[in-house]
Amino acid sequence: MEYPNQGTLPYTQAQWQALMALGETVEADLQRLNVQLMMGGEPTFVAIDDFESPEWRTEALGTEKRRRAATLRDRLAAQFAPPGYLPYDGFGKRYPGEVNPRWALAAYWRADGIPLWPMPPNSPLTVLDSPGSAYVLITQLAEHLTVPTDLIQPAYEADTGDIPEPVGYILPLLPIGNQNQTANAPAELHWSSCRWTWETAAWRLYPGDEPIGLRLPLERLVPTERDLLREATLSLQPGPPNAQHPFQLAPDNTIQVALTVEVREGYIQVFLPPWGSAQGFVDLVAAIAHVATQLRLPVRLGGYLPATSQGLVGFQITPDPGVIEVNIHPVATWPALVTQTLTLYETATQCQLGTEKYGWDGQRLSTGGGAHITVGGICPEDSPLLRRPDLLRSLITYWQHHPSLSYLFTGLFVGPTSQSPRVDEGRHESLYELEVAFQSLLPGSDIPPAVVDRLLRNLLIDVTGNTHRAEFCIDKLYPVDNPCNQLGILEFRAIAMPPNAPMRLVQLLLIRALIARFWQQPYTRPLVRWGTMLHDRFLLPHYLEQDLQQVLMDCQESGYHFDLDWFQPFFAFRFPIYGTITLDTGHGPLYLELRHAIEPWHVLGEEMQNGRTARCVDASLERLQVRLQSLAANSPNADGLSDRYQVLCNGQRVPLRSTGRLGEYVGGVRFRARQTLQMLHPGIAPHAPLHFTVVDTWHGPQALGGCVYHVQAPDGQIYPTLPPTPEIAAQRRAERFMPLPPQPGKVTVPPLHLNPEYPLTLDLRREIR
Repeated sequence: MEYPNQGTLPYTQAQWQALMALGETVEADLQRLNVQLMMGGEPTFVAIDDFESPEWRTEALGTEKRRRAATLRDRLAAQFAPPGYLPYDGFGKRYPGEVNPRWALAAYWRADGIPLWPMPPNSPLTVLDSPGSAYVLITQLAEHLTVPTDLIQPAYEADTGDIPEPVGYILPLLPIGNQNQTANAPAELHWSSCRWTWETAAWRLYPGDEPIGLRLPLERLVPTERDLLREATLSLQPGPPNAQHPFQLAPDNTIQVALTVEVREGYIQVFLPPWGSAQGFVDLVAAIAHVATQLRLPVRLGGYLPATSQGLVGFQITPDPGVIEVNIHPVATWPALVTQTLTLYETATQCQLGTEKYGWDGQRLSTGGGAHITVGGICPEDSPLLRRPDLLRSLITYWQHHPSLSYLFTGLFVGPTSQSPRVDEGRHESLYELEVAFQSLLPGSDIPPAVVDRLLRNLLIDVTGNTHRAEFCIDKLYPVDNPCNQLGILEFRAIAMPPNAPMRLVQLLLIRALIARFWQQPYTRPLVRWGTMLHDRFLLPHYLEQDLQQVLMDCQESGYHFDLDWFQPFFAFRFPIYGTITLDTGHGPLYLELRHAIEPWHVLGEEMQNGRTARCVDASLERLQVRLQSLAANSPNADGLSDRYQVLCNGQRVPLRSTGRLGEYVGGVRFRARQTLQMLHPGIAPHAPLHFTVVDTWHGPQALGGCVYHVQAPDGQIYPTLPPTPEIAAQRRAERFMPLPPQPGKVTVPPLHLNPEYPLTLDLRREIR
């Protein structure tokens, strides 16, 4: 496959060809081993021309965000979906403090190629403004489904007068199974409806401008005879859809989900209820299409999202704070994954959507949303993780052994209270308990899917017990308490949005290669107790690169030859170099480099803000890496570099440690970058700007030169706006690093005080005594 947009991406043509060839090698092994791997993901995008609006910074919802999401949905559907796909204006997750679920603009189609929605998308035959057409459609639909029309309810706004006019219509509807079928008989679907009864003479909706399907006061429906009727969640059966199922009348109020119909924006908006049955959804959509075609009425479908991974394929575009998220459908092969990834990035660009933004200081940042990667099978029964649960053990163990896989690809927010904490960043006993669980996940063991869920569900969590916010999320693997989410899917969450499609493909290929490796050679080594070394060592880019080299060597043992240079764009993006200076020592040049390092943001205690409970993070700290290197490494003095030359930061010695390469040393500096309203240790003032001095301890000691690093504008002013262009962002990055001219003279070099818990890090917050 040709390399896209040569000259604008971080790989050469030769590197791209090598990447594609390795992908084919891994693909051949996955096919030979019958792994049946499907991969998808949740990339996130931001506007490329608006960095200031709340909807592209902190807010989840926004008018322009929805407009661009709709354009992206339609263009992606034109690329990915076959003819007869269904454009769907759905609703997804509902978050605490939000009245309604967030919108989810989707496109669906059948995996078997049978058209799902045989009507042209977004092409109204007429323009409607009267609810009368909605009544005509729902009446004809009920008759087509053999549901009595007297079960249709008019819906009224809460603020209408004494003689209200209906704004839409409601039909309680549920697909149920044949109650008389035998154990060996195939499942049979029935339509069921009931009467809704209430105290007042008219059905009053909750106020709002959302679809009436989101404004039903369902709490007023009390079952009169028995418990609520339960849905039959049937997978999609082969063959064309069929809406002519038998009808069963249920007791009053025992069905508390409904189809609603109203006129909105010139269309008849049909709002579909929350069903878990793919078959019921497909048959209902076919019935709506049949009636709308006969009546020649413009219809749009929306409502709750249907169950996928049951022969129904699709993607959704949803809003998150500051970004839009594309829940892309999984594909089975490496060529399909390459095509899908390149198409997604290119189409997003056409919709004025990008993959990175800038901090106030000009630093390049990811979108701020995730870009999680999902793995599974074409159906839950085929999922590699459920057919071979030891694969899940191998992945968890290997990631725990190699922090580079956790920290290189993720965003700014890491640590125990982040969106994707490692298994060893929470409770101290978590590794011990995980090893107990691993005793049941031995290679060759036949473990039921529900047992896999119960073994790991309470261990793959964050410090609050949240199962979704973990590096390895199994919420959609096989949760026993949520059959609709028993999809056989594992989600890798410690992945932020990479700047371009080839970098994304490197991430995807690395995971594919490790899955192929562990399918052949399960990884069952004991878990590592990193302790404080995890954050002392592996938050510095040098040690992450060393760790990644070991990962690539392991892949090479399996015949998968990854080039370390393919990952250098990740290091450049994740750990930008702040600045460098070269000093003349009289014995060869000396090189000093300051580079961004990772600093965890810890969640603080609960506070009341504007009448609501809030939990802020301490974003006042930063960390950087200091690297000192002799550019004449073959000189007699190179090996004793740290004995002769020291680096001072604000007058304190940086604990430099040899990297193993002759004449090269690195260390970390942790410091308070800014004063914030909520933070740990508010009595400690900011340490910035940081003054670095290189000292020759054999003469004087004498200062050879140095530099200053500013976390904001050098004049001390706060930048008034976010950088509007890449050029201004680069200017801000450059001006915050200032080399200092040599100032000969003696300096005082204090003793080196190493903290035994963090021996690689100078923490300027700690008093030296």
